[in-house]
Amino acid sequence: GPEHFQVATTLDNLAEAHGDLGDQHAKRAMLQHALEIKERHYGPEHIQVATTLNSLANAHGALGDQRTKRGMLQRALEIKEKHYGPEHFQVATTLDNLAEAHGDLGDQHAKRAMLQHALEIKERHYGPEHIQVATTLNSLANAHGA
Repeated sequence: GPEHFQVATTLDNLAEAHGDLGDQHAKRAMLQHALEIKERHYGPEHIQVATTLNSLANAHGALGDQRTKRGMLQRALEIKEKHYGPEHFQVATTLDNLAEAHGDLGDQHAKRAMLQHALEIKERHYGPEHIQVATTLNSLANAHGA
């Protein structure tokens, strides 16, 4: 039926396609529906919920709602830290996104702290010469220049 948990996966994919085509409103609506299905099926603290929260947060950000973006990313971070542990590379990716949200809201101190933490995780996981490390280093350098 339309509320089956596998429908949520299709909604996630369709939402990304709408986002790629520039329709952030449709993306947000589909991801919101997918989130509701996943929360009912898996529970509010499941890693599948965190994945959709990340995408939905980015849709809100693209529509200019940075506060909602930050709140959703914070919730996704908490779920990922419980699921993977606080030093896992998947946590670092969410830290990068959350740092951006803090920066967009004018909190450069929080942005730099989160990017520094993400950098440390990525260096341990990937090694110092990896592109993921370079990307976070670049963001951190820009945050220090802001």
